[in-house]
Amino acid sequence: MLLALIIGGDAILARAAGFDCRKAGTPLERTICQDPVASALDEQLAAAYRDAGQRCPDAGLRTEQQLWLHEVRNVCRDVACLAPAYRTRIAELHTRQCRAEGCAGVEQRLIGAWRQASAVGSFEEIAFVAGSSPNQGRFDTWLHRRPEFVNGRWQLEACELRLLLPGEPDASAMRMTLRSVDADHLVVLEPDQTRPARYRRVRP
Repeated sequence: MLLALIIGGDAILARAAGFDCRKAGTPLERTICQDPVASALDEQLAAAYRDAGQRCPDAGLRTEQQLWLHEVRNVCRDVACLAPAYRTRIAELHTRQCRAEGCAGVEQRLIGAWRQASAVGSFEEIAFVAGSSPNQGRFDTWLHRRPEFVNGRWQLEACELRLLLPGEPDASAMRMTLRSVDADHLVVLEPDQTRPARYRRVRP
């Protein structure tokens, strides 16, 4: 269904539930058409995407959605896989932060430990600790559950997250674009990457 997003643009979203299932060309599309749960979730996703586009009209949203279609939804083969994928994406869209001004006040959601949940990502695990000043603090990383970088520094300015590794000069800070952060998901675009890196919160 939402494959039409890539082909036909935002106008298709308004009638996602009205997708002509007679034209479903792939097994996944037929699964979505035939299953009432998947069909309803597809409609909810279309509405969430439309609302996010109205709230945050930036070019990155379409690219982000296309990546989700290709890398998450389209790898599913049944509703058991589709349903949680849809629900997670719907939640991400509902809480998606708009560029620049929308990133204000996300510091508290950033604080905590995160584990890599995508094929891309510079860190297997990373934890952010609040500092004495707003929008900055310390971070540690782990590789295979062992400490990797300890006492690095982070700073958030608008939607740019800067990570300075221990002992490195300020000019060498890694700069990432914060796409979204909510209670359970962190999405950033890392340097020289076209696909966003996704992290899941590590619960105690």
